[in-house]
Amino acid sequence: MPPPARILIVEDEFAVAMELEDHLEALGYTVVDHVMTGAAAIERAAATELNLVLMDVHLDGPMDGVEAAQTIRDNHPLPVVFVTAYSDDETLQRATDTTPFGYVVKPFNEREIYAAVEVALQTHALQRRVERAHDDLRQLLNGLRQGTALIDAIGHLRFLSDPAARLLGVSSEAAIGTSWADLLPVDDDTLEALRGRMDNTSKDKDPVSATFSPNDGTSYHVEIEVRPDPRDDSRHILVFYDVTEVHELRRMLDDQSQFHDLVGTSAPMQDAYEQIQSVAEVNTTVLVQGETGTGKELAARAIHDESPRADAPFVTVNCAALNPDLAGSRLFGHRKGAFTGATENREGYFEAADGGTLFLDEIGDVPLDVQRQLLRVLEEEAVTRLGETEARPVDVRIVAATHRTLDDEVEADRFRQDLLYRIRIARVPLPPLRERRSDLPLLVRTFLREIRARTGAEVDRVGDEALRRLLNYDWPGNVRELQNALEAALIRASGDVLRAGDLPPEIRDASPSAPSAPEEAERIRAALEQTAGNRTEAAELLGISRATLYRRLDEYDIG
Repeated sequence: MPPPARILIVEDEFAVAMELEDHLEALGYTVVDHVMTGAAAIERAAATELNLVLMDVHLDGPMDGVEAAQTIRDNHPLPVVFVTAYSDDETLQRATDTTPFGYVVKPFNEREIYAAVEVALQTHALQRRVERAHDDLRQLLNGLRQGTALIDAIGHLRFLSDPAARLLGVSSEAAIGTSWADLLPVDDDTLEALRGRMDNTSKDKDPVSATFSPNDGTSYHVEIEVRPDPRDDSRHILVFYDVTEVHELRRMLDDQSQFHDLVGTSAPMQDAYEQIQSVAEVNTTVLVQGETGTGKELAARAIHDESPRADAPFVTVNCAALNPDLAGSRLFGHRKGAFTGATENREGYFEAADGGTLFLDEIGDVPLDVQRQLLRVLEEEAVTRLGETEARPVDVRIVAATHRTLDDEVEADRFRQDLLYRIRIARVPLPPLRERRSDLPLLVRTFLREIRARTGAEVDRVGDEALRRLLNYDWPGNVRELQNALEAALIRASGDVLRAGDLPPEIRDASPSAPSAPEEAERIRAALEQTAGNRTEAAELLGISRATLYRRLDEYDIG
């Protein structure tokens, strides 16, 4: 059994105080003391452990019972029950303003006293439990990394957690009652996006990105999620996710993921970067191999820029676009009158690239007779213009590229074997996009940034469903196709998020093919990169269960 409640009686009529004491003790309560003034009541409440105060409304002296009760309530979590025989309306209103726990009306009987005291004690105990639960909830919310705010039906702040206050650079207490729109240091577009989510005029339910810059000089990258209050649809909860660290890590990753104009952090691309750096130091011919759209010209330029020839010319030749009849003239130059239409002396691409690098893209399309001349130039390091007999020395490094399998071209007698041996002394293979899908989120961010800067488009991110379609597509045109697809999608997009419906139909409507094990591993790495390592979100993005994702992580040894 709990100990009996300890009660202080405050009554300036001695006889009434004794009567109350007799009743209370008969009911099993402990009367700690009875005092006759408000000042004595305040002093006794401060010095003694009490459970309840029975306070007469009218007390002799400079302080009446209402003032004394208010002072006690301000300093101690004690329930106060007023004792009164009569009072004017003003006094009763003053008493009510102190939030008393009940009244005992004179003359009183024991049953009324018992009911008033028990109700007061139980109500106070319930209030204390609610206060403790509220305090526990506040401590829990303040201990979370994300900030929270409660907005009432008219848009005023009812609660602001400490993490949210830190992000906003305000005091939680001072912010209560202010308009949420005035509190958030964001631009009009961000406010409009948040309003659209609150009033359900926006179909977009994704968090809204914003940057907070409090007056202390710090800057936070924040994502704001809008949720309806489950108790009242007219009220809303704002959840603030501090993604500054992720943003900075991604920025650093972006900075470290670009090798000259090539973009990617996947293992195949890191291997390609190492190969480029290795062959760049050696003055020999290089064959860059890769499918159409994999970035062979970017790799060739990176080789040039990493080499001692970086300050000399870099000349690009698309061999597939050369007129077969004029290919020799364009490559080696010609003398005036050497053929019909040769109205002046003209240097060829080799002479134009003297001292630097000549990039022969799609070298597999060079005609056979020109291949013979090309081999001679490489061996003699000199070029003879058409219509001339004297060779001109040239100092040119050749970087060739092809999407063809040159061994097959040799077998078909479309490419000279001796020339093949000469140009592939060093090789740099570039992986197709389907074999490095983990680079896709990074490539998407890079291309979106470039397209926005060029076109002024508003889109700054890709929705989950659109990204899922991008991850599942096979990309026969590789990185070039991705760049073109994103630019086409941005033309259709409205708002700041690119949706699946904005994508070109061949991507939007494509049925995902069964991926090979390496391709599936790359898709998983891409999803993890996009979700900053959050496995639950990565599983949702991939459209698989979390258990399946964990099995795949073990199967493919993905950390």
